[in-house]
Amino acid sequence: MTRADAPELLLTGATGFVGRHVLEATASAGTRRGVVALVRHASEWEKLDWTGPLDGVRLVEGSLEDVSRRERELGPISAILHLAAPVEHSRRAPASMRTVIVEGTLELVRLAARTRSRLVVASTSGTVGCTRERGPQADENAPFASDVVGGWPYYAAKIEMERRARELATELGVDLVFVRPPILLGPGDHRLRSTRNVWKFLNGKMPFLIRGGMAFTDVRDAARALLRAVDHPDPRPVYHLDGAECEVTEFFGMLSEVSGVPVTRIVLPYRIAWIVARALERFHVVPDPVVIEMAAHWWGIRSLYSAADLDWKPRDPRETLRDTVEWLRHHGPRDEH
Repeated sequence: MTRADAPELLLTGATGFVGRHVLEATASAGTRRGVVALVRHASEWEKLDWTGPLDGVRLVEGSLEDVSRRERELGPISAILHLAAPVEHSRRAPASMRTVIVEGTLELVRLAARTRSRLVVASTSGTVGCTRERGPQADENAPFASDVVGGWPYYAAKIEMERRARELATELGVDLVFVRPPILLGPGDHRLRSTRNVWKFLNGKMPFLIRGGMAFTDVRDAARALLRAVDHPDPRPVYHLDGAECEVTEFFGMLSEVSGVPVTRIVLPYRIAWIVARALERFHVVPDPVVIEMAAHWWGIRSLYSAADLDWKPRDPRETLRDTVEWLRHHGPRDEH
């Protein structure tokens, strides 16, 4: 692939779940937007069965940590859409997860300053929208929920990332936009990053549920909203992509309806579920204790601005679940990887 003369959108996380849908949304829109994808290994991109039909995507091999050494290869940049981030909900998560989430984003803030580009970062609703009891939904002006989620490494890293990136962007004069979705579901999650629990349910690997809440929205809708945040003439600093909110038992009840798979009747009190998870943690037969803790909380956001600014209209949640189930049945792994 040859470098385009026109400025291109720099995309991180192009081989991931959200990246796939951003690229497909770009292609289906019929625009002539050029995209340069920062990928660790071009060979990984080439192995994916959905990348072949995509036109206008130029690959640059590299990582977030060394992106400053790739500027000549990247060429002119119109904007940066940052999707890459490891996700591991465990206190055994490696220190590298925090490094990539925090330091990698700061490197992109510096790149945005040098190239005078807008930086749109996919964060998570969990930085603000998690409570111990069911209560008011967090909007874009809500404070960080550090007292609730600060003990979970992934969310602690995301909060640190948002704080430090905002401080650095203000110092360097960078137009920085955070987009915070809840759990993203839909077709195409080839790594089971977001749909692992759906896959487990379909394969009879969900032995019990606990009482708590969750929130989710469709990855295809989120992809289009992210691109609108890139293109908006005067975006706000934060957007929430609200979706369906429900109890954990309601969620798996909906999954049972659309899949025909019966849902377990075992609903454990949080304390018992946590003790079981802690005792069996090393055998990986039940969710990590952090996942149990998260499931016992309530997750909810609302948006003051996304409908008007990003044309945010999330689809029916059952459509999302049906499409997720159908894709996993045809393309998901037989055994968890």
